Amino acid sequence: MDLAPLCVPVEISALQGELRCFRLAIGVSESALRLRSPLPEELCGRPLKVRLTLPPPTGELARLFAEEWDGGLRLLARGAAEVVAPNTPSERQLWRLLVFQKPDPEMLEKLQRYVTIRTDED
Repeated sequence: MDLAPLCVPVEISALQGELRCFRLAIGVSESALRLRSPLPEELCGRPLKVRLTLPPPTGELARLFAEEWDGGLRLLARGAAEVVAPNTPSERQLWRLLVFQKPDPEMLEKLQRYVTIRTDED
């Protein structure tokens, strides 16, 4: 999975109930978010609400979008495990992916725009 670089705090809460945590997001695509550290066990496998703010573009692109940039995202997601250090003695699964569940068109457009800008910068 190719992810655009990102380094922002994310609020993650259970769709039902009061469970909530904060994690640092380190990558984003149009379909998922990678966290720096795993989800707490209590949130694994549950429907989740995710809130974060995508930072504005950097460099010359920032001048183009400075006034209209709105990076606020509210999404529904499910946690997913990814294999770390595959085919080694330290192979393990970490629940540090958030897979978006049918984002509304406005949120999807923001994600697509951010990913496009960040991947074109490199």
